[in-house]
Amino acid sequence: MNCLYRLTGLLVLVLPGFAGEVQGHAIISKRLAKRTLSPVVYNLRGVTPHSGSTEPGSSSEFDQLAVVLEGGNQPSKAPETVVIDQRNIRFDPDLVIVPVGSTIQFPNSDPIFHNIFSLSKTQPFDLGFYPQHQSRTVKFPHAGIVQVYCHIHANMYAAIVVTSSPWYARPESDGSFSWSGVPAGHYRLVAWHKVAGFFRTEVDVPESGKVEAALRIPIDVESEH
Repeated sequence: MNCLYRLTGLLVLVLPGFAGEVQGHAIISKRLAKRTLSPVVYNLRGVTPHSGSTEPGSSSEFDQLAVVLEGGNQPSKAPETVVIDQRNIRFDPDLVIVPVGSTIQFPNSDPIFHNIFSLSKTQPFDLGFYPQHQSRTVKFPHAGIVQVYCHIHANMYAAIVVTSSPWYARPESDGSFSWSGVPAGHYRLVAWHKVAGFFRTEVDVPESGKVEAALRIPIDVESEH
């Protein structure tokens, strides 16, 4: 609803900001084969990567995907506290998206020791060895991708997407995602897949109505990561 204000005899009409809706769809062109982690990460730690994986197969490749709408000058969402559990020698969940300034808790629910670390430039850390029922906490003040591993178990791999954008999502099982109330303007739609990496496309949001955007994500079924 429009609002009228009278300031020192001047009548001012305040109009609502122009905003549209972004409806997106991620399209994965190939199914992903079973994969192992890149040995490069573990060579840096003097650890030989495990040839197999105890991580159960994802029910959908979209479970491994994060999408972010970058651009504009809107403030990021309030920081959150998120839990990434260590359970059954895997991370649960193994992919999260959080606003800048958020905190991640890493409890150990396994009856064995874990040593969680990251060599990512966005937020490097090493939590040391700790047993079941203990937890460690890390704050993430910078935007970027943080890849997380266990120094003991080479098959464990999680990713944290830290963003300053207020528009981010994990796609639905059919690859769809949407945001409403996006101010009109030019944006970049960014997708990051845990194995396939970054994909980008440009989006122009109208002053009203909606814009549809598609992201095609090719994945080499022969590659192992």
